[in-house]
Amino acid sequence: MVVSYLKKLQSEYLREQMDLEKRIHDLNIHLRENEEFIKLLDETNDPTYESFTPRDVNVKNKRKIQELLEEQREMKESLKEEKERYAASERNIKELSAVIRKAKRHFKFDHDSDYNDEVFCITMLETQENERQRISRELHDSTAQNLTSLVHKTEFCSKIVEEDPIRCKLELNKMSKMIREIINDTRELIYNLRPMSFDDIGLDAAIERALDKLESDGSRKIDFTVEGEPYSIKSVIGITLLRIIQEGCSNAIRHGNASIIQVILRYDDDKISVKIEDDGSGFDTANLEKKLRGDNSGFGLSMMKERVYLLSGKITIDSEIDCGTKIKVEVPIMKKEGEV
Repeated sequence: MVVSYLKKLQSEYLREQMDLEKRIHDLNIHLRENEEFIKLLDETNDPTYESFTPRDVNVKNKRKIQELLEEQREMKESLKEEKERYAASERNIKELSAVIRKAKRHFKFDHDSDYNDEVFCITMLETQENERQRISRELHDSTAQNLTSLVHKTEFCSKIVEEDPIRCKLELNKMSKMIREIINDTRELIYNLRPMSFDDIGLDAAIERALDKLESDGSRKIDFTVEGEPYSIKSVIGITLLRIIQEGCSNAIRHGNASIIQVILRYDDDKISVKIEDDGSGFDTANLEKKLRGDNSGFGLSMMKERVYLLSGKITIDSEIDCGTKIKVEVPIMKKEGEV
């Protein structure tokens, strides 16, 4: 009874923490949008434009820049407060976890199965919520940010279309390019939500295609190897393994600056395992749970762990600063799961 209550309280803290993560992320996005708009307005005050930029446009832009700077100051204060609340929430969860461990040692459970079911449901809900946040981040970082910039550029063009048609035409060309980028980003997001090729060509080929996209700019090398005799598995297992590989490789590229990544997918009779090894900068695993990146990207490994947990699998993460990262995942496969 006591542990169940504490666990429920812990879940409330975790949900509060996820809300704080979202607010921190949104504030960071708004700050970046604010800075981009200030940069855009600043361009019109550049001396090189003085010969053809009307004086009244410059005055209005300077006034708008001052308003944006004040708004930026307020957002930075709010961001600081939210991060302080997040840190306090982290401390509360850590203290509560310690109390729960002590309580579990003190009390004996008569309904362990019910307790485990409750923990499983909470974990599943948190995983779903994290997935929604991941999609939200992608929409914010690409589509929403570009659309916001388009709105600003449209407003700017409407002000100068008659007084400065040359500059207006230049901005319209930029907008046309940005719209094409939004279309490509949206298509990429749709593909990532459900890779259409997965149903048609199978897990191995879908992984290979996804990794080809990650190394498309030629600045990194991803080696993909399949060991054992491939067999069919349930779609939910295959798509989860694909997500884990994508997340692991993306983290190695974006945050570890890796140039070489090795991915091994191994088929055994009773399990499927995945190994991801990179030569990146690595990180201190001891401080992983305490670290909150400004763009919320630090939660990728946590999501990977939750995905593996939901498949009753195991995951180990071995990393050291300047020594790269090794991730190993094992997912049990029952015989009946070998038939789709």
